[in-house]
Amino acid sequence: MCSCTDGGLNARVWDCVTPELASHFTLHLVDLPGYGRSSGFGALSLEEMAQQVLSQAPEQAIWLGWSLGGLVASQIALQHPGRVQALVTVASSPCFGADGDWPGIKRRC
Repeated sequence: MCSCTDGGLNARVWDCVTPELASHFTLHLVDLPGYGRSSGFGALSLEEMAQQVLSQAPEQAIWLGWSLGGLVASQIALQHPGRVQALVTVASSPCFGADGDWPGIKRRC
């Protein structure tokens, strides 16, 4: 299982569930570019972030992503479906802002 956290956090955010997950899966706790133990600076685009995360990941994995990490994991699933056995997103969304005509996304006064 490969996990991606939210931006601004690091892989330690999974500490409370790591023991249970580790009893069922081999874990790869990935820090998003620019955070935690990752090298370099943050990526400029979602696609670049996905590429940097993939460079640390096993060839195939169950992907677990929280918030921005879920968006990155979803991008990986779209770009490299052969590397994704399953996708789990936590508190994530297909994008982080009003996009197109999403019902209910606009503020009502």
